[in-house]
Amino acid sequence: MTSVLRAVALCATAATLASAATHYEYKTVDVDYNFDENEDSPRSVIMMIPDGTGPNVFTLARTVLDPSLETRLHIDPHLMGTVQTHSSTSYITDSASSATAYSTGYKTYDSAIGVDTYEQPLGTVLEAAKARGMVTGMIVTCRVTHATPASFASHVADRDSEDEIAAQYVANKKLDFLLGGGKKHFNESMFEDLKSNGYTLPSNYQELLDYQSANADTGALRLFGLFHDDHMSYEVDRLRDLTGNNSTARQPSLPEMVDIVLGLLRKNEQAKKHGYFIMIEGSRVDHAGHSNDPGTMAKEAIAFDETVAVVVDHVEQTPNTAMLSAADHGTGGLTLGRSGMEYPYPWYPTQLQQQIMSTEAMQERLDEILASNECAIGANDTCKAVLLETSKSMLTNYTNVTSVTDDDVAKLVTEIATAVDETRDLYFVLIELGHIISAPAWIGWTTVGHVGRMSTSTARVRSSSNVCARASTRMCT
Repeated sequence: MTSVLRAVALCATAATLASAATHYEYKTVDVDYNFDENEDSPRSVIMMIPDGTGPNVFTLARTVLDPSLETRLHIDPHLMGTVQTHSSTSYITDSASSATAYSTGYKTYDSAIGVDTYEQPLGTVLEAAKARGMVTGMIVTCRVTHATPASFASHVADRDSEDEIAAQYVANKKLDFLLGGGKKHFNESMFEDLKSNGYTLPSNYQELLDYQSANADTGALRLFGLFHDDHMSYEVDRLRDLTGNNSTARQPSLPEMVDIVLGLLRKNEQAKKHGYFIMIEGSRVDHAGHSNDPGTMAKEAIAFDETVAVVVDHVEQTPNTAMLSAADHGTGGLTLGRSGMEYPYPWYPTQLQQQIMSTEAMQERLDEILASNECAIGANDTCKAVLLETSKSMLTNYTNVTSVTDDDVAKLVTEIATAVDETRDLYFVLIELGHIISAPAWIGWTTVGHVGRMSTSTARVRSSSNVCARASTRMCT
């Protein structure tokens, strides 16, 4: 038990930072923590969060990956149990309060980023790791200033303060590496500050590979990679773009980013001596749930599972390393099956294998039309017709939908009319597109928001399953 407590002692250290100001100064003390490479003494922790992922999403991913059910997910052998999540203000948590609970050990209100219910900053496990001289970093597919990563390395009263979160990242230098999206929340002055402090700023996969090659011998990690102005592309869209252009000057995938960083960490002298703390988030499972977009959600969960495989392989190679994973909440209320009492109860995963474009990407194309001359003032009827035909065309060309039913057309017509005549916002058209894709697969949704459900937790510690179970209990509840 003592060996596990060394890993979770970071949480206790984090608590001592709770009353500190928003900006911290760190002093690294050269201390021998008496870690024994030959014992089960986890000193490095990889925390993985599949945002918005309940057990139903892993079932979706598993079945879409292989409808014969002969292939298991990489995460399956490491499932330990479930986690009950809630915030201080709601039975159903948001990502901010949930991530703050994971990073600090304190329950707080929804939208809170690294602060308590009185809006006072709480020390985080990542900050505690940095104070102990450990290598620290985060790898995500959302904006790096989004709720989950922000809650590990910043402190603001409201999650929407993303410019301030970005400013804190740059000013505080708590992170040895940060990879994800969200470039729009940083300015040139911030980038110059980072470069003057030794950071390399890759903007695509090729530049990340170049950094890996240049630092292969030393494992040096001083990386600040922002690969999209907003969230990084969904995996389904990244793969479609890759089919048309197999260039490495593209966005990296989550497993690609993680594989590069872990490879460097295995050579990094600071990591060997003091350990490291990494937070990895499969961010966009949640976003697909908000959009009720089934094929996109499945492929995001599969990409997260591929990342688990990379991490587990690293843990097997690396002594004294623990991998812990827990989701924050469910999103969308996905149901696999939507029939009545008739047997057999149908759901058809092969339908979702055919989806190669997210409804978000579809909306982006429709937004271009809405902003074009075809939708200028006085051209509403033409605009509606073009939007409808484009929607139908994308469904038949990029998804499982072979023909759009009269009922579906009527619903699209209603939502398009509202968008053109009133809101100039195609969000509910996006939702309807997701429902049309879902219907042939016989799956349903209950909401476009979050749902209260038990979330899965997993753990892996090199060479001892009983230590693994105890680590899960300590770190994932």
